[in-house]
Amino acid sequence: MNDNSSYIRHMRKEDIQQVYEIERKSFPYPFGEVLITNIYFTAPELCFVIEYERELVGFLLGGYAGVEKQTHILSVAILEKYRGLGFGKQILLHFLERSSLLGYTSTKLEVNVDSEGIIKMYEELGFKIASRIRKYYQDNSDAFLMIRNAQ
Repeated sequence: MNDNSSYIRHMRKEDIQQVYEIERKSFPYPFGEVLITNIYFTAPELCFVIEYERELVGFLLGGYAGVEKQTHILSVAILEKYRGLGFGKQILLHFLERSSLLGYTSTKLEVNVDSEGIIKMYEELGFKIASRIRKYYQDNSDAFLMIRNAQ
């Protein structure tokens, strides 16, 4: 979806509560509000929200990886009723473009190995599976570490 009624902007401090609510509704083991706040204050230039018809419908929390010139996608979520409309891909592309403009040459993320549709989308955006992380999530399910080098 690439119409004029959707808008991506930097996250603001006053968005934290709404971001937390979307996170809480989207994941079985969501980040807490304090962690979201810490992520935001650590790298506000890498945290974005997407609005559609003036409603905050999703977010992407980014940060810096332990590797030089690498960013880290920590969490990305879209409200359930807006999934499948391209908002997730739109905010990911925005993040990748901003990372590149800031001089970062790669991005990493972790994704549940069972999230086939999401993994496929990441692969379409140039991410490749680098490794499997055993028992990554609180329920002991595994994650794939995926990395995308700058295009």
